[in-house]
Amino acid sequence: MRKIGIVMDSTGYLTKDILEEYQINVVPLNVNVGEETFPETELTNKTYFERMSHIPGLSTTSQPSVGRFLEMYKSLFSKGVVDIVSIHISSAISGTLHSAQMAKELASSTRIHIFDSKSSALGLGVLAWAAAEWAEQGLSALEIMNQLQKLEKQTELYFIVNTLENLRKGGRIGGAAALLGTLLQIKPILYFNKSGQIDVFDKVRSKSRAWQRVREELDRAISSREHYRICVMHVNIPEEGMLLLRELKKSYPEHEVRLFEAGPVIATHVGTGAFGLVFHPWPKLN
Repeated sequence: MRKIGIVMDSTGYLTKDILEEYQINVVPLNVNVGEETFPETELTNKTYFERMSHIPGLSTTSQPSVGRFLEMYKSLFSKGVVDIVSIHISSAISGTLHSAQMAKELASSTRIHIFDSKSSALGLGVLAWAAAEWAEQGLSALEIMNQLQKLEKQTELYFIVNTLENLRKGGRIGGAAALLGTLLQIKPILYFNKSGQIDVFDKVRSKSRAWQRVREELDRAISSREHYRICVMHVNIPEEGMLLLRELKKSYPEHEVRLFEAGPVIATHVGTGAFGLVFHPWPKLN
């Protein structure tokens, strides 16, 4: 066990191989389907969508309990961890960070460091991944927190949804509310603004144009010729995800490109068929 433990919540959606290789610990959010509640890590996408097909309306989500965070932190300390860096979904759209902070207070420990990703999904996941790599390199917890502050500002996430209705009903739409009256004419590209709120990046007329517009942002970012980590994510459209992955690998052979699938919590809020792109310069240390 490393001396620094890395924790993230389940909306980071890193794959099992990355979680295991870099010893990243996951605290799950909850998904409420009908009258049943599941920790997200115990509900596969297949099971989630099957259950959703048999209930009216939408599922809902809730933050992890303070007790679940406290249990995680105590477990890591008992295994010899000296410091914990805990990275979570934007506090502007979820109470998850607040639960983590309350657990830190109950633990009465200055060795727990809470970081607001101001993002979600792979926007959060890549930061936890980077933090774990820095821990492997021997950086201290305070050094990792300092590097995360810099990398968070360089991490870009764009996602394209078929409908804003789920986000509206979940109260997480932020500035995107202005789009509700024109959804039939446009395909919204959403992102997290500087305040960590979901907002509108651009409005285009088709799914293909939306993807092209996001690709333009990627081209702009990597024009510096730095090495980038590029992550494609999708919600229940694996075939389209693979097509996008192959396209990006062909276009950017000198960069790292990976494919990920968002789970039930994000699916609840953006709906099936959504997809997106996350990227930042990596490896990065300055």
